[in-house]
Amino acid sequence: MKLKFLGTGGGRFVTGSQKRKTGGIILQTEETQIHIDPGPGGLIQAQENNPEETEAVIVSHAHLDHSSDAEPIIEMMAYIHDQPGALFANETSLSGYSDLEKCISDYHQNLCRTVETLEEETKTEFKDVKIESQEMFHSDPKTQGFTIETEEKKIGFWTDTEFSEEILNFYTGCDTVVIYCNRPKGESLEGHTSLNEVPDIVEAADPSTVIVTDFGYKFLSQDLDEQREWLDEQTDCKVIFAEDGMEFPGNRSLGDF
Repeated sequence: MKLKFLGTGGGRFVTGSQKRKTGGIILQTEETQIHIDPGPGGLIQAQENNPEETEAVIVSHAHLDHSSDAEPIIEMMAYIHDQPGALFANETSLSGYSDLEKCISDYHQNLCRTVETLEEETKTEFKDVKIESQEMFHSDPKTQGFTIETEEKKIGFWTDTEFSEEILNFYTGCDTVVIYCNRPKGESLEGHTSLNEVPDIVEAADPSTVIVTDFGYKFLSQDLDEQREWLDEQTDCKVIFAEDGMEFPGNRSLGDF
């Protein structure tokens, strides 16, 4: 498995200013390529990453910075590359929930060869990956965190959420955890994770690597080297702050780590 971080920004201020790109994450395995949380710029940034190989889209929740380019990528798969893709998304994205409208139209859902709702304890498979999901604590109440597992490794995606011990066990056994971390050390925001809370996630999951991404505007206003060094001192695993365009694990397979 390999990850390509098309964008590493999150929240309305970073999205609006493009202080960091917001195109989401490309996950590649031996058999498939999946675009995760394609926000603004996702379609454009995907063009440099073998778009013809993208066969599925995962949307954790219906907020614009994680979903805006899901529809054009679905059209790209269906029409440009003539291979209707699979769609895995939370309930809000597909159907709407409470006062939140769905962000993926019926038209675009019908372009997909398969559509599956990610909910609490969903377990599904696509090509050579197993996907499991976990409901998070965010302003889209149906936001899903998830794990993606192949025969070689298991990656956890701690998506937008307020920290809660209730969801820690879901990430136990992950080799790598990608954490959407909106706020720096000493800052907090309802419905989001702060860097202060990352050591607790790492302690519970015990991964070999933690990758911090989805930085909010206040986080990016800090000294990132200082923030990373602090986290490195608090944990025993490899700490990476994602950069736009970063590949993990470089030119090696994740199975090598």
